Amino acid sequence: METRQGGGHEHRDGSLSIILVDTGGTFNKRYRPTDGALVVEPGGMAVGAILDSAEMNLDLEWLQPVCVDSLEMTDADRDALVAALTGAVRRRPDAPIVVVHGTDTMVRTGEVLAEAFPRHCVVITGAMRPYEIDPVESALNLGLALGFVQGTPRSGVHLAMSGLVRPLGELQKDRANGCFRPSSSRSA
Repeated sequence: METRQGGGHEHRDGSLSIILVDTGGTFNKRYRPTDGALVVEPGGMAVGAILDSAEMNLDLEWLQPVCVDSLEMTDADRDALVAALTGAVRRRPDAPIVVVHGTDTMVRTGEVLAEAFPRHCVVITGAMRPYEIDPVESALNLGLALGFVQGTPRSGVHLAMSGLVRPLGELQKDRANGCFRPSSSRSA
C-alpha cells in the first residue's frame, strides 16, 4: 500500500480505502405503505444502490452505528458514532471518512466529529429529498463527497451538499429553496 497525499490509502489495485458511515437521515427515508409515512429504517438501501457501479474501485469500511432522522439524533447517538469511528480509524488510520447524515443537524454532528478527529478528513453529506423520491440529488451529493476525499483533501470536517464542498460553517441550509448555499457570514 502507498499513502496518498491527503491521508487516504490507495491499494495496489487502485482502490481507495474509505470509512463510510450511514446514519440514516432523509437520504435514506422510504415510503411505508402501511401508514403512508416516510421513515428511516436500519439497512437502508440508498447508499448501496448508488455505490453499486463503483464498489469495485472502493475499499469501504461501512458502518451504521445509528439509523435516525437527524432531528431525532441525540448526544448518545453522536457518542455511538464517535465510538464506531474510533474503532474504524484504529483499523484504517489514514482513511478519509464520509458520513451520510440528515441535513437538519449535520452541522452539530460535524462539530462533534471535528473535536474527535481533528487530523482526519471528514466529509458529511446528505439529501434534501429521499433517494426513493429523487435519486439524482443523493447520488450527486455522495459522489461529490467521495470525489473530494479522493482528491487532495485537507484535514477537518467538510460538508458536501448541492454541488459544493466547503469546510464546516461555510455552507448553510436554505429551506426556502431546498438546497445548501454558501454561508452569508463567510468572508470573501
